[in-house]
Amino acid sequence: MTRGPAGRPDTARLVAAGAVANLAVGTLFAWSLVAPRVVADAGAPRGSGPAVFALALGVFTVVLLGVGRWLARVGPRRLLAAAALAAGSGIGVTAVVQRPEAPWLGVGLLFGAANGLAYGVAVALAARVPAVRRGTASGVVVGAYAAGPVLLGLLAPRVLPVVGWRTCLAVLAVLVAGLVGLAAALAPGGAEGEQRRDRFEEPVPGTTVAALWVLFAGGAAPGLVVFATAAPLASATGLGPGAAGAAVSLLAAGNLAGRLGAGWWSDRAGRLPALATALAATAVALAGLAVRAAPAVVLTGFLVVGLAYGGVSALVPAATADRVGVRAFPAVYGRVFTAWGCAGLLAPLLAASVTDADGTQPGLLLLAVPLALAAAALSVLARR
Repeated sequence: MTRGPAGRPDTARLVAAGAVANLAVGTLFAWSLVAPRVVADAGAPRGSGPAVFALALGVFTVVLLGVGRWLARVGPRRLLAAAALAAGSGIGVTAVVQRPEAPWLGVGLLFGAANGLAYGVAVALAARVPAVRRGTASGVVVGAYAAGPVLLGLLAPRVLPVVGWRTCLAVLAVLVAGLVGLAAALAPGGAEGEQRRDRFEEPVPGTTVAALWVLFAGGAAPGLVVFATAAPLASATGLGPGAAGAAVSLLAAGNLAGRLGAGWWSDRAGRLPALATALAATAVALAGLAVRAAPAVVLTGFLVVGLAYGGVSALVPAATADRVGVRAFPAVYGRVFTAWGCAGLLAPLLAASVTDADGTQPGLLLLAVPLALAAAALSVLARR
């Protein structure tokens, strides 16, 4: 492993390992491209595709909680190797086993677990980058996770009708396992002594963890709700089918650009000011989407929501590392990340009020509550 000054792992390799791993496992979020074909051919109940995805996200979150302890015991390289095995096996099982249980086992359990392992290691590697470049590193690593489904979204409609979903998944299994294996080769080889001494360090204050949790939940909730209801919301705001498709694309593009740009900007402007800007931009964009407006205003609102959500996704890991330190980061961030899953529960609860076609979307105005809580948590972090 190439090392920089004082024996520290080379920054470029840390970022490359995290980005490659996330690029591979982020393809989980392209599951909807093949889900209807998979569940139909496997004989699973109709409409079970979203449930398989929900199981994968639940497993993802639970596994991420354990990454901190496992990193201290076995190190990032072995965890990424395990993620490569789980991801390749999971997608492969889904591709070749013709039973109703195959998607649940392959995608829901194995690929979900691979996501938790790979994502947890990836953000922990980015957290090891010196603070002056940590935002950029986190942005690149979490941006790679969003880039995976974007790439598949461009390729799948052309390839699936030609070769079939089983062949596509089989090839994807090899590619994903290979990329995560490459990330393992780039990552540090063992558990570092400083990580093993974590248990002797002063515990992280509960107030800090709670504030980070509320910040992530409140900052991510609006973006998750808009993502979950993007197409019908665009129609409800008065956009035609073509413009509604453009709105969804702008939302996804903003998410990717926000992840890449916000981290870089936070290294210059400061982590908390960048987060405050993302929260304020979300509030303005939601106000524009909550009522019928000119198409240009609506499309801009979707873009800004995507940018702000991507920014929060990149900035919270960096802010967590800033506040709790590199050694405590993997364990603490596992707890903070559960906020993302809880925030996602708002999407089905608000879906009906967000997509009403009567000219207003009251559910969007209700999102002012989590935004206000996030702002309050940000002020607590600023005081500490």
